[in-house]
Amino acid sequence: MSNTDPTRPADSPGGRRQRVSKDSPARLRRLAVAVLALRRHLRSTPVAVPRGASRAQTARALGSRLGLSESLAAAALGVLEQCGDLAFGGGRLVAVPPGEPHPDDLDITNLIQETALAYDPGQVLPHGLIALDAGVETAQVRRAARPLIWSGLLQWRPRGPHGPGLYLRERPAPRHSRVPEEVPCAL
Repeated sequence: MSNTDPTRPADSPGGRRQRVSKDSPARLRRLAVAVLALRRHLRSTPVAVPRGASRAQTARALGSRLGLSESLAAAALGVLEQCGDLAFGGGRLVAVPPGEPHPDDLDITNLIQETALAYDPGQVLPHGLIALDAGVETAQVRRAARPLIWSGLLQWRPRGPHGPGLYLRERPAPRHSRVPEEVPCAL
């Protein structure tokens, strides 16, 4: 193993691999590379998941197909699912198109849209209260808001007037914009 490979941790002077902490830049870099590789693969090729296959078995199969360790493939699958970029269902693992809601979030997406009608443009949307009403985590509400961000109803503002959060757009976003704003996901 070469010490110049930025996706792998450097060897220690004794030739042994150094332990990489969970939040180290090297691990986050490797995870980001794995997420991109997995996202590209799933967008081009839906993967059939054998009936009854666990997520660990799916991670193992995808990891071997893409040259990733099982743990790195499992972490990348978790990130993509948390972001709403993929869904397990019907015996398949598929990439969710950017403007589409995650299949598990349809009811929450509708609740967010109904709640947004009660607020004025530019106001922050209380996604913590929406999560409480829906009985889910706030991360799932952020994931459910993804298609509403894509459509231009909402926007994620990391430095909004009331702090980071989902805000109702003051003006509709142009439909021709190529790159949507994304709700940040934890890596």
